Amino acid sequence: MQELLKYHGIRPASLVSGGMEPLCPLLPENVIVRVDSNSMVIPKETYVHRRMILKTILSGRLTAVIDGLSFPLEAGDSVLFFPFQFHSSLDEENAPKHSFIAISFLLPENNFAPLLPLKNRVLKLRKEDVAALKDIAGAFFNEPGAVSHSAAVLKLAGILLHQLERAGGTEPVAAACNPDCNAHHKIFDFIRSNFDRQLSVKTLAVEFNRSPESIRKIFQKNFPGFTPGRLIAKLQMQKAVELLENSDSSIGDIAEKCGFADTFTFSKKFKKVIGLSPREYRLHSLSSRSESR
Repeated sequence: MQELLKYHGIRPASLVSGGMEPLCPLLPENVIVRVDSNSMVIPKETYVHRRMILKTILSGRLTAVIDGLSFPLEAGDSVLFFPFQFHSSLDEENAPKHSFIAISFLLPENNFAPLLPLKNRVLKLRKEDVAALKDIAGAFFNEPGAVSHSAAVLKLAGILLHQLERAGGTEPVAAACNPDCNAHHKIFDFIRSNFDRQLSVKTLAVEFNRSPESIRKIFQKNFPGFTPGRLIAKLQMQKAVELLENSDSSIGDIAEKCGFADTFTFSKKFKKVIGLSPREYRLHSLSSRSESR
């Protein structure tokens, strides 16, 4: 307590402005924890999610492929997948089976900007961070004597804050890029910006002055498990879910914003993929939010 007296009499320049600001001003929400290991044979499949995912390797080694960039990872390394990033994992040849903890979460108003310095980096965890991961997992799985959910969320924020502080003065770990990487990024960015249009392999081939077969080969190399059509449909459905959950737009407007010619086609496709009609999904989402308050 006596140590605090050294600040006695030092007055701030203003009592209403000029205060300290955190690097990461937003607390994670809806935190979900998964602890798992790879199967003996990992299918070459690309994933894309609407949530942030902090994946930490607990044992073994693998390579994370994020938007076509390769990041070798070993025990203690983490990567942060951002919403709508395409990612897959490849085990190193002759490497032991790897295990991992994946913590997915949302941020208020989908504001992921504060975490952008951590995008496409290999994150090195401290012993304190590893201890925090144990506490977060214990809280999520309701282990006896575990910290509260609120405390677990604060510990996750602490891990992210420490990584942001480190990222401020360090360069990202170099990522390997395959020969088609530049083409892959251009095609990926084009699809991400134009999935609300009537895109196809033929239109992509014309746009990038390539043959349809060349476009397919780039997809096979950089988007394992995805065809152009499946990729576009995935983005359309994720955009539709986002609008249904977070806007008052009509079903017709959402259909148009997601690249569908009419409401009927959109509703039919949505129900086939999601299992509910757009209207049913919106009502279910509103009901779930009301119950959680």
